[in-house]
Amino acid sequence: MVQVLIRLWLASQQPIPSLTPDETGYLIAARLLTGGTGSDFSGYTFYQVGYSLLIAPAFCLSDDPHTVYRLVLVINALVSAALLLLAYLALRRLSVPRTLAYVLAHATALLPAVVYYTQFAMSDAVFPVVVLGWLLLVHSWLVSGRPGYGIAAGALAGYAYAVHSRGTVIVVVHAGLLAFVLLKRRMARHHIGIATQSLATVTALAWTLDHWLQSRLYPAGIKPLGHFVAERLTSLDGLAWTFSLGAGQIWYLIVCTWGVAGIGLVALAYQACRSTFPTTRTMVVVVLAVLAGIALASSAALPDEHAVNNFIYGRYLACLAPVLFLAGAATIVRAPRRRLALAFLATVSTAVIVGGIASFYAGKRLSDYPFLTFNFPEISVLVKGWSSLHLWQSTSAAILLLALAILIVTMLGKESDLLTGIVFIAINFMALIVITYQISWPMARGTLAAADLTAAGLRPQDRLAVDRYDLDFRIWMLHAFQEPWHEIATFHRNDPGSLPSSATVVVVPRKKGYSATFSWPTAPREWRPVLERDEWVAWRRGA
Repeated sequence: MVQVLIRLWLASQQPIPSLTPDETGYLIAARLLTGGTGSDFSGYTFYQVGYSLLIAPAFCLSDDPHTVYRLVLVINALVSAALLLLAYLALRRLSVPRTLAYVLAHATALLPAVVYYTQFAMSDAVFPVVVLGWLLLVHSWLVSGRPGYGIAAGALAGYAYAVHSRGTVIVVVHAGLLAFVLLKRRMARHHIGIATQSLATVTALAWTLDHWLQSRLYPAGIKPLGHFVAERLTSLDGLAWTFSLGAGQIWYLIVCTWGVAGIGLVALAYQACRSTFPTTRTMVVVVLAVLAGIALASSAALPDEHAVNNFIYGRYLACLAPVLFLAGAATIVRAPRRRLALAFLATVSTAVIVGGIASFYAGKRLSDYPFLTFNFPEISVLVKGWSSLHLWQSTSAAILLLALAILIVTMLGKESDLLTGIVFIAINFMALIVITYQISWPMARGTLAAADLTAAGLRPQDRLAVDRYDLDFRIWMLHAFQEPWHEIATFHRNDPGSLPSSATVVVVPRKKGYSATFSWPTAPREWRPVLERDEWVAWRRGA
């Protein structure tokens, strides 16, 4: 309950979607799934159906956009808080004592990489829960051999595919695991067959729903990303881009968890090479395969947006942050001092190497390209840098925090384990507060002031038309969400014949410094401005 309340409080100042087209893409897809209106997002990024299915009940409870959005954030909080239970189960399987496992589970559930995205209607709010739940089910299946766990693991892998394109990597890894188990004859063939059928069924269902959704919301096609993958994996320049960006993602994963994920990564690599337990080695390889697959696939598919987050980015690997944090935390409290010291040195070396690769490849672009604070919450907190990336300063800060945790454990003995967990809880919670006050809430206030259509007084009988040709897509997409009764129409203010006869409210772009009436100089006599913003004006017929 505490985890839920923390998430609800952090999201309490988020009245409308701030991230477009991501949030509006998911929200309008959810509305469409419940029989509501859609919109035409042709040419923009496609957002898969899994998360929209999860938040669809919000549209069954209300048709008021503000109420719906807050209900979605409640769903985010409830699902995300389940990570506490999953983290506790994972720590117990890593032989961490109960009380300590409970404390460390709270620290894991409060990672900014886990909580931050619950403040937005994005699949990243629930994806870490899906990934950790899938790994626990796979482990249960490998240990017990019970077909029920195999069915559930396959189904959750398929659902991961439905939630985000990163789930494709999980499906491929899970299929590879099934083939490996079959080859090694570690389980009855019919049990593997049932697990395979579960994976195939849910994945096929997700693929079918995705194509239906795409035909409704993207009738003229989606933003193409596949050609980037083919191009970058078949050329030297493309491979350099892919591996350098992948290194930048791993660097971010280490630093955003205060170095603990680095310890976890080192521990997993050690177990992959040295473990004599087949199940342990299999699970380690599964995690590392998903890590490498997501880092490389997402880097290859990422379009060049001429921004710092092209080279250093944390969102795609955030779903694995709790997994590696758990492995790292368990290592810190359980490993002998000498082995822990070696793990620390290996973590420092890894952070320096991957950070160096990303920095060398990006060069001056890390300082010359735009720095979007939303993409760097933990990094910005570490060095109080809200306008630029301080790669090596944030690396040093994360290493110092990690060294502090290890010093507490090694100097004070086993009695310090709980103190270490409490320290991480405090660090994560304070970081979340700073991130929320510095990034999330100001972003929400800015969006509310710049794009909210509520004051135009839309009614169920109204018909909204938008001049999409000259209007920023972030504005008209948000307006499409805020018009819940009818699909918005498109017109061009310079073409009187394009105005739908049924339209009662229109939104047109506005040039800075010009009056509201000048935004639509050819407006018919019966139309009057009713709402003015810096970038647009809403007009109403008969006002």
